[in-house]
Amino acid sequence: MCDNKNRELGQPIGARIRSLRTARDWSLAELAKRAGTSAPTLHRYESGWDRFELATLRKIASALGVLLEVNFVEESVSTGAPADLRALIAPLFWDRELRPADLDQYPDWVLERVLMFGSRDQVSAARKYFGDEAVAKAAGRRGVDPKTRNYWNTILEGAAGAS
Repeated sequence: MCDNKNRELGQPIGARIRSLRTARDWSLAELAKRAGTSAPTLHRYESGWDRFELATLRKIASALGVLLEVNFVEESVSTGAPADLRALIAPLFWDRELRPADLDQYPDWVLERVLMFGSRDQVSAARKYFGDEAVAKAAGRRGVDPKTRNYWNTILEGAAGAS
């Protein structure tokens, strides 16, 4: 998982890529060609996908003629309040509005979406809110790909062994 937030600019990386591309009046296909990647990959990045490959980001930055910076910054602390979690993960629910009651009524569905498409901050906040047992259950759902499922099984086994 990666953090998709450029804290200094306050803009997600995908949105920054889109604004730089459109400022140059380039189509997705044009930037993809210049960066040696695919238009669908760029579309995913611009649409909020945050599992970036550093090599791909370097190619995109080079094609755009900008500098790619990678920084390590302290994590912000989440309050764990339902409204805070809902606001943080709402962008992952592009197909329908995430209602306040959804967190309690459909935790498996919410967690499945967060595990599959969430940023590090989104996943961390959801894990804190729902707990490891709920994360393990959601990781076993049919909609979670095997790579993500194995990742969470490994993480949660390590957490159980450490306690």
